[in-house]
Amino acid sequence: MEILNAIKAAIAVKDSDALRHALSLMNEQKHLVPILNQILLEDWHDSHEDIVFELGLMEDNSSTNQIALAATIPFQHLVEWNNLHEFQRKCAYALARIGTEESRNALNTLSQSSDTYLREYGLEGLQKWPLKRN
Repeated sequence: MEILNAIKAAIAVKDSDALRHALSLMNEQKHLVPILNQILLEDWHDSHEDIVFELGLMEDNSSTNQIALAATIPFQHLVEWNNLHEFQRKCAYALARIGTEESRNALNTLSQSSDTYLREYGLEGLQKWPLKRN
């Protein structure tokens, strides 16, 4: 619960550094999925890549819609740092790792996007789906 409290404290004051630190302490703690799903779509922090990576490792289908939506959001810090497309690709891989029919459908939707990068990453994710651990 210590990590959950640290994440909640970071959210309360919208402290991106504190959120980054709390995320660095995570170790696939599935009870954190709901709060990670929530903050993935918020734009006050710069930890979107870390969050989507953790959600992919947790392989929880409840993250599918949030990850698919996050892939379509041009978060300002990702655009400024020229990391938007890397983030979108991480979203596709997280969806492939979740490995459910819903995540496959989300990848299929991305693969039909008018955005060439989303389309490419959606197709790449479909080729990897389901991406399971060895």
